[in-house]
Amino acid sequence: MPSIVRVNFADHSSSEPGTAAASAAAGGMPTYELKFLNNSGSRQTFVCFQSSQNPPSGPVPAWFAMRVGPRTQLLFSWQPTYDFAWMESGKLAPGITFAAVEILPAALPASSLVTLTYGSGAFGFIDQRQGRSDSLMITCDGTIPMDTASVGIGMAGSATEVMQAAPNIAFTFTSTARYWMTFADVVQGEIFDPSKLAVVVPLVFEPNLCALTVTLNPDGTVTVQDGATA
Repeated sequence: MPSIVRVNFADHSSSEPGTAAASAAAGGMPTYELKFLNNSGSRQTFVCFQSSQNPPSGPVPAWFAMRVGPRTQLLFSWQPTYDFAWMESGKLAPGITFAAVEILPAALPASSLVTLTYGSGAFGFIDQRQGRSDSLMITCDGTIPMDTASVGIGMAGSATEVMQAAPNIAFTFTSTARYWMTFADVVQGEIFDPSKLAVVVPLVFEPNLCALTVTLNPDGTVTVQDGATA
């Protein structure tokens, strides 16, 4: 029997075989699940990220990343709840790990617009308010110093897209999640460029489909199938 590791972004927990990654869907929101099967002979870091580009290009944060041993099953679940996030990153570049200082829940459209400001030596979100129903927006006011902070959106408490904050700039992020997976020597939140990697696989959740199984085969190929039952 392969070992099983479960990670649930709803409560940011991880567990060993035999424990449930349970979580009731908040407000009726569906829970999505990915099952990753490592059928190769070596340890691999499974990375799930989000990008609206097809194919993905440009730096993105590793939304989820975990190193998985041979003959191991990884079950990763989450709910598609959105967040705003910022951190004092300096100049944003690959290799930096985005560890949010502030995570602010967002909802479409009631609280999909927010402002980042800087004062008394600290950044912070202010004036969260109603915005568009199809996107999330962050405005940086005139107080933001150059090349000091980065800002972006996340899902289920982990960053999915980040940009360099700058004075008097507004960033608009699509609310349509497009999931991808790859293998990379990164940690969760680390900025990397998927266009530099050999294997990048789209993960498409069709309507009414909330579970996928991703298998790394012994020959190094990847297959994606509907369903993720353990």
